[in-house]
Amino acid sequence: MNQSLKQIHEYIDEHLEEHVERIKEFVRIPSIAAENPEGVRRCAQKLANYFEELGCKKVEIVETAGQPVVYAHYDAQARNTLLVYLMYDVKQVSGEKWTLTDDPFDPKLVELPPFKKVLVGRGAINSKGPLVAFLNALFSIKACGEELPVNLKFVAEGEEELGSAHLKDFIKHRIEELKDAQACFSPSASQNIKGEVTLSLGCKGVVEFELECSGESWGRGPTVRPIHSSMAAAVESPIWRMIHALASMTDPRDPMKVVIEGFYDNVAPPTKEDLELVEKLAQTYDEKAIAEELGVKHFYNDLKGKELLLKMLYSTTLNIQGIQAGYTGPLFKTVLPEKIVVKMESRLVPNQTTTETVEKIRKHLDKLGYTDIKINEYPEANGVDDWSRTSPKAGIVQAVIEAYREYGFEPRVWPFSLGSSPQAIFTKDPLKLPFVSAGLSHGARAHAPDEYYVIEGNEKVKGLAHAEKFFVSLLYKLGERALR
Repeated sequence: MNQSLKQIHEYIDEHLEEHVERIKEFVRIPSIAAENPEGVRRCAQKLANYFEELGCKKVEIVETAGQPVVYAHYDAQARNTLLVYLMYDVKQVSGEKWTLTDDPFDPKLVELPPFKKVLVGRGAINSKGPLVAFLNALFSIKACGEELPVNLKFVAEGEEELGSAHLKDFIKHRIEELKDAQACFSPSASQNIKGEVTLSLGCKGVVEFELECSGESWGRGPTVRPIHSSMAAAVESPIWRMIHALASMTDPRDPMKVVIEGFYDNVAPPTKEDLELVEKLAQTYDEKAIAEELGVKHFYNDLKGKELLLKMLYSTTLNIQGIQAGYTGPLFKTVLPEKIVVKMESRLVPNQTTTETVEKIRKHLDKLGYTDIKINEYPEANGVDDWSRTSPKAGIVQAVIEAYREYGFEPRVWPFSLGSSPQAIFTKDPLKLPFVSAGLSHGARAHAPDEYYVIEGNEKVKGLAHAEKFFVSLLYKLGERALR
């Protein structure tokens, strides 16, 4: 380790308490995109203040049709420019029962075995903890009299939890300012509870929608309100109609097989690079541990190892999230409901699109005579969660892998994650940047009670100090090599 890095690492150790307080300060702001616009704006201003404190020559709170984007540019006169994607909004807390703090926005430091100290609060892991840890790393470099090794352009959005509906508009209007970036990075905490590191080089896309069947649109069944169930002998049910429509979408002998015409047409097979990554993943993938963690007894057809990984990664899905219809309270109410709404989603893999998926479902329903069943789409929910891919050969990917190895970790590299995120807005037109999310430490229970971020770990999971040191080391690597 060179002297500058050593000095910065020592500074982090000496100022760790201050760095924890900065995270707590940020978590205290209730930036709930779905219901607290005032809290979102307070959080945006706090983030802008951090960027100004860092020395960014340009800091803006940019209005959108939704929540604001905080944009900042730090010019280090360096060789490389890194676009840094951040999110500062969080999920709702209403209805949740927290046990490790009385208030999700009053973060607490507590012992949570097997960890010596974690910070508990809404947004602790998703993603205010890693965000501020990254900023702490930058502040530490500057505090030691060093210049940042890369130029940074920060794009921080306040509605990721609503599907990043307006981020694409921001990118479109600022393309001239962003197009000189060579790669995009998002700070995270990528260790699981066992200390293993995962690196995903992309994500699946997702389209969410509702199917609605009502007596009013059908022209049959109850049309205005529920009626007495004794009339079921003479009046048809929108609910049974929807059930038959849903059943028509999958094979009754294999309900995971979608029989909608053309549904799988554009599903791309794994590439040679993908297969190499899957082969390596299969050597250590523990499907029994994953099943236990998920609380499931079997995977599809009892698949294991490589076959299970290929199924999970390269299968598009058609999932029912929930069904809203009729009476579901205590005992019975003897009603014949007038409407049913089904919330659905499809996880998309290369080269599918959200538009084609919905169009094929519409054609399927129409072909079978279900023209009255409405498809309600919600652009504000779907946002820009398209599928995304980054080559494992990209310079930023190799730099991240090298940094992990220097800290004693061999990352498990996935072609892409099973979940979705807005990274496609950076990896596809017009920017076409390699995108990586990385970092040490661990956190869990995102979107759930007692969400936490590890501050002081154990022999396997690193705490905040190592997370910040990792970011410092990675930044210096990113300043030394081509990033694409």
